[in-house]
Amino acid sequence: MASLAQVLLPVFLLILVGVAAARTGLLAEPAVKALSDAAFLIFLPALLFGAIARVEFDRLSPGAALAYYGAGLPLYLAVLAVQLRRGAAVQAAVVQALGAVFANTVMLGIPVVRIAYGDTGLALLLTIVAVHALTFLTLSTLVIEMGAVARERAAAGRGSWRSAAGSLGQVVRASLLHPVVLPILAGLAWSATGASLPAAVDTTLSMLGSAAAPLCLVLLGASLARLDLRQGIATALGLTLLKSAAHPLLVWLVGAFVLRVAPLPLAVATVTAALPIGANVYLFAQRYEAQVGEISAAVTLSTLAGALTLPWLLLWMPGR
Repeated sequence: MASLAQVLLPVFLLILVGVAAARTGLLAEPAVKALSDAAFLIFLPALLFGAIARVEFDRLSPGAALAYYGAGLPLYLAVLAVQLRRGAAVQAAVVQALGAVFANTVMLGIPVVRIAYGDTGLALLLTIVAVHALTFLTLSTLVIEMGAVARERAAAGRGSWRSAAGSLGQVVRASLLHPVVLPILAGLAWSATGASLPAAVDTTLSMLGSAAAPLCLVLLGASLARLDLRQGIATALGLTLLKSAAHPLLVWLVGAFVLRVAPLPLAVATVTAALPIGANVYLFAQRYEAQVGEISAAVTLSTLAGALTLPWLLLWMPGR
């Protein structure tokens, strides 16, 4: 499993770079916020648009994706409902639900699956990656925007059906123009044309998109340096258990016993679900100023957990 260690080590090193930069004063809080905004408004949209625009959806085999989302969506909704019932703010509830299911499918998932299952497994992973952001980030954006509109209506004391219709329109507008949803929809529209991206545009998007993951991890480390572990560790442990244990277990159960997915797609879906929390969840937390420290700790802790659990899972699920 030396190859797996080589995949995981850069993640920890990038986080440590962020910790060191914050501790030495190179990354002050205003700089972290400014860089987070740049990542959310420039680099992440380029990554999302480019990734989805390149996908040929009619050639994707759905088995792995059905198992992954057949378990992931109910888990997301369950965590969201529990957090809201406990009185959490909508933004905090959404960020925690996202942390329970949103995996590091690109920076870690692609090399891990390629090492374990070859090009066939990688093709199956891409069926999950293709709609990963489309599913979870779009849903999260919608819930947050609906919560914001609901708070505005409650503060204004509006309750008629006309104001409700206006609120729905406000949610739709805010969601469609969101820096996560808009590039996803634009990517889907481009993919539907069947045309390839112009070479210069494709290269530009790749360069911008490739900066998103390392920048997120450095910023995550900077936030981690300021975290009071006494306040954030319980949430981080809970999210790590959900992401590293509950999510892959549910995917395996749904895929094996409900959908009867073949061994290789089932293995790819389960291993993908066991991947650590994706750094994009940190960007969401930073953008909405909700659970930033807790998510930073959870991403780091789940990556540590993945270093221990993924080798055993790969041995247990060879995919043959």
